[in-house]
Amino acid sequence: MRSYLLEMFFVSLILTIAVEPAAVVLLTKVRVRLESKERKHCQAGTARRIHAFLPAVCEKRGFLLVFLVNVLTNPPAVLACWLERRYLTGTTGIVMEMPAGMPQTLPLQLIVEVVVVAVEAYVYGSFAKDSRWGIRRPMMLSVTANLCSWLCGVGLLALRNA
Repeated sequence: MRSYLLEMFFVSLILTIAVEPAAVVLLTKVRVRLESKERKHCQAGTARRIHAFLPAVCEKRGFLLVFLVNVLTNPPAVLACWLERRYLTGTTGIVMEMPAGMPQTLPLQLIVEVVVVAVEAYVYGSFAKDSRWGIRRPMMLSVTANLCSWLCGVGLLALRNA
């Protein structure tokens, strides 16, 4: 049991701290590229604001911040989902019939993810007040990063169960 818990927490945290910073850096690079294209169009008088919805962080500091925020939020989220599966499944009616490979406790996972997104967005928003961090769109940053890591986790579960 102990090795299962360590593996569950370790794999989840490693996946999260690999995927979320990578997604954030990728989105930042896309935003920077679109902003530079906009500057060229602005000079030509045909400006478009396609990048306005994309989140961004200062790459060096932002990478560290995303890493630390995930170390803060991932273990409690994994613990909440594990406790629900272990002690509440079948007694609360939370479990749903899901396709093979999908998490069986999807409603609780969605609730946990909403809380994680809110906490991360709050932390990112706190750091966004300091321009040195270069954080733009903290809520979108949190939603996008968490969606990427959650989908990767679901995909890995589906592969493992196939």
